[in-house]
Amino acid sequence: MKEAMKQQQKELERYQELERLQKEREEAMKRKQMEEEQQKQNQMKLLGKNKSRPKLSFALGMK
Repeated sequence: MKEAMKQQQKELERYQELERLQKEREEAMKRKQMEEEQQKQNQMKLLGKNKSRPKLSFALGMK
């Protein structure tokens, strides 16, 4: 009985750890997407372009 409870506790802790890691990954992805969006907007401002020609800003940004 005691062993089963220990096992259940271990599984719960492992599940919580995986859940925490998943949340961290999701938050990191959101941050990265927001940063990329911000960089795109900054490039647009620097180039004085509007959103109708985003490919040009990417081409110039790659150099």
